[in-house]
Amino acid sequence: MSLRIAKSLVGATALLAIGASVVFAQDTTHAKKPTSSRRIPISKEAPGEVTRRVDTVNVYHTDTLRVNVAGPVVHDTVTNTVTRVDTVQLAPRPVPIRLPNGFYFGLAGGVSAPNGAIFTPNSAGPSAQLQLGWQGAKQLLGVRGDVNWAKPGEDSRFQGLQADPDILNFSVDAKLQLPFLTHTFGRTHRFGIYGIGGYTHTMFKNLPMRVDATGGCTIPDGALCFASGTGDWTHENGWNAGGGASLMWGRSELFIESRVLAFTPDNAPQSRQIPFVFGMNWY
Repeated sequence: MSLRIAKSLVGATALLAIGASVVFAQDTTHAKKPTSSRRIPISKEAPGEVTRRVDTVNVYHTDTLRVNVAGPVVHDTVTNTVTRVDTVQLAPRPVPIRLPNGFYFGLAGGVSAPNGAIFTPNSAGPSAQLQLGWQGAKQLLGVRGDVNWAKPGEDSRFQGLQADPDILNFSVDAKLQLPFLTHTFGRTHRFGIYGIGGYTHTMFKNLPMRVDATGGCTIPDGALCFASGTGDWTHENGWNAGGGASLMWGRSELFIESRVLAFTPDNAPQSRQIPFVFGMNWY
């Protein structure tokens, strides 16, 4: 029994020795792996912590213009800068118009055409006028006084009667301004249409005219009779009536006007003048 046990122990010992040698041989065929002694810290972010990231982008835009010309190549770089400004500007308030009131004076000039008893032996001639009046810009009724001078021209058929005539008319008138179409030319100008008329005193000299057959006929012309004027001033009473249009701005007024100035001598039919004048008034 002891011999059998001894054999068994020897056999087991041998098997253990063979197994140990095989295991040792396998471990020696592999390289030893490196190890690190540094510890990697692992931690959690604090509660509520947010990581922010800011990206800055710069964009550059360059326009390059290449011009092909003989010789070296030239590169021109064109940089366009556009500035835009948005401006809001309020419209200014309109300035109120200050219309004049009261007295005014003015000058006018034009041409005067003969009519009636002085029509045939005379022709149209120059005319000048000086006026003084009172009227507000918005008032319908005003008054005006004026002096009108006229110098009739000669008629070739009556050269023997001509002696360089002169006519002066002194008028005192009422002036009625109509309240229509006042802003035809805008808010800064005032357009007006008016009528005028009243009394006229006429002075004349060297004025040939048609007279009655019993009124001192100098040159008979069929059924008509004409007489030459005298060198002395002759005075006659009469009337005038007419109208005009005006354009006012500030304290100035531009106007155009035409009237009939009439008188009737004792020995002649009614004599009439029709002046057409263009003038200015200042308030």
